[in-house]
Amino acid sequence: MALDADSAGDHDWSMTASSALLSRTWFAAGMPVGVRHRIAAIGTVIEYPDGAIVVTEGMPCRSMGVVLRGRIALRLAVPGFGERTLITVDEGDVFGWSALLPSAVATSTGVTLGPTTVLSFEREQLTATLLADCELSAVVYQRVLLAVARRLQATRLQLLDLYRAGNEPW
Repeated sequence: MALDADSAGDHDWSMTASSALLSRTWFAAGMPVGVRHRIAAIGTVIEYPDGAIVVTEGMPCRSMGVVLRGRIALRLAVPGFGERTLITVDEGDVFGWSALLPSAVATSTGVTLGPTTVLSFEREQLTATLLADCELSAVVYQRVLLAVARRLQATRLQLLDLYRAGNEPW
């Protein structure tokens, strides 16, 4: 269920509420207040039930989101094994960052693990806003790159565990 600004009664309240929710995440930690307000202004708070698919591997990635509450499992289709969870993203983490890429094709499927609230940014509006606002662009891309680096580090740790001595898969 999207919490839309019109149903909230006051657009400024909705944007301020979105900015306040975003401020509690590592994604927005230390973000200048004006920048946080500008990014929150183009976001929509969405509440998903348990088991909702928020992005689908191989399909166009129509939005990027920040988890405000809950968790999302990022799953990959592995031939011969079905879907496997690669990583779980928690509060403050980004999903759907493929929306920022020219091809905008999702590289995994995101499934909520329990009720989950996200701040979602529609691809076209997000990319247009980032093109028009250099300060916002610099901050958002830095945060997204940090999210990608965090995910890469977590994947490396999983691989170390998988390939530790005595546990060779071959």
